[in-house]
Amino acid sequence: MELFSQLVLEFWHWWILACLMLVLEMVLPGIIFLWLSVAAAVVGFVVLLVPDLAIELQLIAFGVFSVLSFVIGRRFFRPNLSGASDEDVSSTRSSLVGKTTVLTEKTTNGRVRQSVYGSSWVLKSNHDLAKGQKVRVSGIEGSMLLIEPVTADTES
Repeated sequence: MELFSQLVLEFWHWWILACLMLVLEMVLPGIIFLWLSVAAAVVGFVVLLVPDLAIELQLIAFGVFSVLSFVIGRRFFRPNLSGASDEDVSSTRSSLVGKTTVLTEKTTNGRVRQSVYGSSWVLKSNHDLAKGQKVRVSGIEGSMLLIEPVTADTES
């Protein structure tokens, strides 16, 4: 059975497919269509160099180049969704240790939520503290800042 005997694909067919894949890449989320577009463009170039290439070989080449472009692209162009690495986030959090702030509300059961240097945090203390108390961040526990009261003799 000669399934593809009447079908003829020219190099420009592959290049049109590459352009369509680029349009899909712009419209849809993800990055897979970029690699399929690269593969289609490469197959188009191969067909330009070898115009008598059988359609079955063209399709096999498209599959092989798709996988290769995906693997190579994934290796060199890893998406970093947040724009910040774990080290950046860790250092930002740990930079709060040692900083002081004033409580805007009294703590209940040793906890209160308030903004500290522009971010909302749950502050945790060993005991209840009054509103207006100056506190120092002594550590981080999960998503909570551990605080301790600052007294006149411990202030530096």
